[in-house]
Amino acid sequence: MRFRPRSAPASLALVALFSVTAGCERSGSDYGNTTFYDRKIEPAIHTAGCTPSGAGSSCHVSDGNGNADGNLSFESYDTLTLRRDLLVDYGPYGVPGLLLKVLPPFKLSLTNWRAEDPLIITTAVTHDAKNQIDFTSAQYVTLDTWIRNGAAENNAPPAVPARQLDPCTESPGRDPLFDPATDPATPDYGTFVATVAPVVSARCANGNCHGASSNALHLTCGTTPEGTRWNYFALQDYVSADATASEILRRALAPESGGTFHEGGTVFASRDDPGYVAIQNWAAQKGGPTNVPTNPGFEFFADRVQPMLVKRGCMMLGCHSASMFHDYRLRGGSGGQFSLATTRRNYELSLEQLALESPDPNASRLIAKNLAPEAGGIRHRGGSLFGTGQLDTPCDLNAAATGPIDDQKPYCVISAWFKEEQAERMASATPFSGVVYVKRAATSGPDTPQDYAAYQPGAEVIENAASFGADGSVALAGQTSLSALCGLAPATTDARRPAVSWDGKRVAFAARTSANDPYRVYLVNGGSCAVDAVIDAPAEDERGDPIPLNGELVHNFDPAFAPDGRIVFASTRGNVMNTAAFSYQGPQRTPADPSRLNANLYVEELDGHVRQLTFLSNQEFLPSFMRDGRLIFTTEKRAPNFYQLAGRRMNLDGGDYHPLFGQRSTIDFTQFTDVVELADKNLAFILSDQGAERGAGTLAVLNRSVGVDQLSETDADYTVDPAAIATPNKPFYQHSLKILDANATGKLGGTLGAYRNPAPLPNGNLLVSYSPTTAALEAFSGKFELVVVNPQTGARTPLVSDPAADCLWPVAVYEKPNNGVFASRYDEANAAVFIGSGSNATVTVLDMGVLGSLLFQNTRSGREIPSLGSFSVYEDLPPEPGVTDFGSGGSYVLSDKYGQQYIRRQLLGSVPVESDNSASMLLPGGVPVSLEINAKLAGDGGAVAHQQREEMQFYPGERAHQSFRRDLFNGLCGGCHGSVSGRELELAVKPDILTTASQVTARDKSPTDLTGTPEGPPAVAPAN
Repeated sequence: MRFRPRSAPASLALVALFSVTAGCERSGSDYGNTTFYDRKIEPAIHTAGCTPSGAGSSCHVSDGNGNADGNLSFESYDTLTLRRDLLVDYGPYGVPGLLLKVLPPFKLSLTNWRAEDPLIITTAVTHDAKNQIDFTSAQYVTLDTWIRNGAAENNAPPAVPARQLDPCTESPGRDPLFDPATDPATPDYGTFVATVAPVVSARCANGNCHGASSNALHLTCGTTPEGTRWNYFALQDYVSADATASEILRRALAPESGGTFHEGGTVFASRDDPGYVAIQNWAAQKGGPTNVPTNPGFEFFADRVQPMLVKRGCMMLGCHSASMFHDYRLRGGSGGQFSLATTRRNYELSLEQLALESPDPNASRLIAKNLAPEAGGIRHRGGSLFGTGQLDTPCDLNAAATGPIDDQKPYCVISAWFKEEQAERMASATPFSGVVYVKRAATSGPDTPQDYAAYQPGAEVIENAASFGADGSVALAGQTSLSALCGLAPATTDARRPAVSWDGKRVAFAARTSANDPYRVYLVNGGSCAVDAVIDAPAEDERGDPIPLNGELVHNFDPAFAPDGRIVFASTRGNVMNTAAFSYQGPQRTPADPSRLNANLYVEELDGHVRQLTFLSNQEFLPSFMRDGRLIFTTEKRAPNFYQLAGRRMNLDGGDYHPLFGQRSTIDFTQFTDVVELADKNLAFILSDQGAERGAGTLAVLNRSVGVDQLSETDADYTVDPAAIATPNKPFYQHSLKILDANATGKLGGTLGAYRNPAPLPNGNLLVSYSPTTAALEAFSGKFELVVVNPQTGARTPLVSDPAADCLWPVAVYEKPNNGVFASRYDEANAAVFIGSGSNATVTVLDMGVLGSLLFQNTRSGREIPSLGSFSVYEDLPPEPGVTDFGSGGSYVLSDKYGQQYIRRQLLGSVPVESDNSASMLLPGGVPVSLEINAKLAGDGGAVAHQQREEMQFYPGERAHQSFRRDLFNGLCGGCHGSVSGRELELAVKPDILTTASQVTARDKSPTDLTGTPEGPPAVAPAN
């Protein structure tokens, strides 16, 4: 039996009852003007020291601007109940989150699917004000009873709202272990079909419950053999050897009957419910889950790491629960019992947080986010849960792995798990063994990221043998010319941007040997080198027909290896996919500057064909991969009165083309380039102003889980609300962006030094090209050398220099842990997309007003949400044939403060907005589009037409959800993007948000079809 803190002695229960009834007996002239909260709850909170005192001390009190410590204010009932997530007994703790934070350490009993003796741990949940109440205190009893009674202002249990249930579907999930065509051979399958399948179909599989594709436990109607097989497959890992402890039973049972919190509410009122009995009997017959991993790392995680995550409070609803927006969304189990399915998912998520390629466990995000700054930690909203790691007391890793679990430090246990996983997964891995870079004659030209087609000979690709010294420094040894291995003479070779495969065995780079030849991708594997024949082959469309060249060169460059060995690259070949949707074919010029060719991204598939990834009309280049297998890159954006190089993210299957960072001028830089992910999953990149030469600027690091940032002090950069410039409240606002070297400004008009081309090292540091003598980015005269930079301190260590050449595009040679390639799916809070079949894309906008508020300003100052009856969708077009410079662009050429531009768009149509602000549309897949809405920007007298300042694309076959309902925005997006009102106190997670977010009117209506003939001829775009 698990010890539950709420299982208080009977005398305490009587105290609780007395506390409630005593409130009803109060007399006095003010009785009728007060509430139960005023009379009983506020005094209990006050006594605990959480509200202003007569001595002037206070905590959890608003500063008057919507900020409070812990994002929680006890000023009133209304401010407290903004944080409903703290009033839920969620996860393994047995008490609501509000009480968990203020209770002294207490013992928890944790079990799992194996029905072994329970594991006893003692909580150690961080709270700045320490522990303020005890289980035996009157305050605890009063607060706990009130919360469990519904936390109503007058203590009346709230009515359970009627829930509209959506129909189920027969679409099974996807899993490589699932066999849709064959019945399982296990004896219990017949029992499941006869007794459990009908219960599940009738009571659990509704479209806004477990029938939702976004639900981690996705269930079908179960009316087909395939659907029934899937339901069995999905549910079999939620049972335990102790049948009554099975998560499928405990989560669905009413709490008063021994169940635990369930986002979908009570399914079985008691253990006598026939449906409950049927599932229990089947679970007993099954005897435990199937497909149990047997690797030592998984067992270590289940037995030692997962309990430590519980111990430190990581599984609170508002921290790392499945309802959160970020990437580390742990499952909280069922009242201290962790099923195999829950543990396996927590294991997979935690494994992605480990930098197993590193000699130092502290390079892992799972550890670094919880270390204090003096120990090399990075910013974490939850605080430094591991303190200084082992700076004070070194870990005994043997004790951490085998000793009594409750006596161990969480930091040491996770470090021991790191070593276990490293030995298991990386024992034969290629260690850090080299640095590859391009040595190139310094140029006097602009050499911007968009100038890839400018031939610059004198380049050689070099590999230096390398290793880590005892102190973590990089030591170089012998040098090899990869150019010579590939038969490339430096005098005539132009080369750029090497990449290393995830297994550390292959190197790819782009090179050309004359101005009349295009870039080709070269592959070095051991002692051999050759041009990649698939990438270099003449481009063909999806029918196998050759793509017209339009008299242009087809450059293939900027290769990047995916975790599974595929190569993503930039190319000027034009559209090779869904070509019927486009009025143009072959290589195109870019509207931002028709003197340049336009590049998009493509992937060389393992079966030997090339698939297009992006279809945009301006540049897409510099791709790299995140640890979870998502693609990140730089894109050029140009619109009237707007220019940026910005970061983008997408999935390798084509889904979720999504902003990453740098898409607003409020960050105070117009160019974001060379983005890479570090060992700790922070992002490193170069920031600069337009006009900066050589791709140079300042080196920055982004803690992307903290959210948007704003640095600009220029009112004009705050397009909607210039007053937002003063919004950040310094005691509460956390900057996600960190400039590592303040002297290297990245700005025109003066700098001391310049950086370009960052790349991660396995120990968490950065390889970077650095020019120490540069004093002006717009008139570049410095020379680049290679340095190592510490991303926490900015400390810089020289590595490679050449007296006569630049050293550019460094990349380290080592093997990285392979977590697979990220696939589009609906259960991703920040990427609810799915790639199906067909040439068109279906887009459901869950709240067009909210989307409109994100188009022109994205700061934490609040959302100006426009009221929209419809919006227009435009296709962005490339320059017409024969337009190769601005002089030949005719009336489509405009001028603004960023220079000239060629802007030509055609209207695809108008989309009506439903009464609940939702909308849906059918678009030709891949076509670059931008939206036009009526909005009031700064300086407007009223709402007028404004066009989006960046192109979007939706992949052929994509089914995408855009934006979020405004009533749910704070609970999902607000943690990064700020609340709708701008008040931080209004940010709180909602447990069932993923299954309810898409319940909008437009979902059930036919989308507006925009795939037909455009409405009218192409026209120049209006000024924004």
